[in-house]
Amino acid sequence: MLAPSRPASATGAAFIDRLQADLGGERVEPLHVTVDRVATDDAAALIRSVHDAAGRLRPAPIRVDRLYFLPSQSRGPEIVKLEVGSDPILDEDTNELLAALRRCGLPSLYPSDRVKPTITTLQRVTRSDAIEADVAGLPFELFVADQVIVSRIAGLARYEILDTATIPTSG
Repeated sequence: MLAPSRPASATGAAFIDRLQADLGGERVEPLHVTVDRVATDDAAALIRSVHDAAGRLRPAPIRVDRLYFLPSQSRGPEIVKLEVGSDPILDEDTNELLAALRRCGLPSLYPSDRVKPTITTLQRVTRSDAIEADVAGLPFELFVADQVIVSRIAGLARYEILDTATIPTSG
């Protein structure tokens, strides 16, 4: 996962506050972009690989362009997703992390047609037809991803953070 070490931007925090006020549900913490999901029995090798790759990453601005809803059996009835806009630094960081995972022999659990990264913002949302999210203000920069988080699924809608790595600042 690519995540911020600092809180979301003021615009981003206000947007998420409005979403939760409009739609209810629970916030998903930490706020993050999921780069990939893999299955491994060797978490230590995965963590070493991510740390090695983190040294080649740069802090990436995370801009959100679109909001949408998805049904979810484990975190639903619906979750609120934000689609992340394209950015050259984010693309390079994502490619570097994916290459590190493949070098470890870890294939992705995501379908090969997965195109854009997303952020799950709210879970356990029950939307009525009369209630819609206020999407005014899109697009905007939500945060700067300056750390990598390695986590594992610990149960139904529960995750355990195994390790974090700081992305070095340039200059």
